[in-house]
Amino acid sequence: MKKLIIIAIVSILISCNQSELKNESLKFHENEKESVVYMTSNNKSENEINDFCIYYQNKLKEKEPDVLAWKFFKSESNKITLIERYKNEDAILNHIKNISKGGLMEQDFGKFVDHFIIDSIEYYGNLSTDFKETLSAFGLTINYNPNISGFSRN
Repeated sequence: MKKLIIIAIVSILISCNQSELKNESLKFHENEKESVVYMTSNNKSENEINDFCIYYQNKLKEKEPDVLAWKFFKSESNKITLIERYKNEDAILNHIKNISKGGLMEQDFGKFVDHFIIDSIEYYGNLSTDFKETLSAFGLTINYNPNISGFSRN
């Protein structure tokens, strides 16, 4: 009987611990922001584009922990779509700081604009007026799409 009680206690402890670990892995990003960047190849071969996409996404993984996803997709000929997911608005602003003059990724972004021409950007999520004003200085075609509802988990 004593052995049965010990087995029951151990089973309960393992079950509780697994439940706790499962809940810990379900992290919700309530303030996540997404963007879709529509681009054209800047006179680069398909191999040059493919190699650079791998290089650049690895740099983002290494240097920007609040970037949740960064994916390049091939569209019609010479067209590339980039889908970005950020933890929050501050993560996007940090990325902009990093690619700007004197930033952590300034040289890498120089290579980015050597490979791509940005046609337009779509931002998804509720973004502040300050954010929109900051981006307006770049002179890009940008559309904003505020949230209605939803969630994101990682």
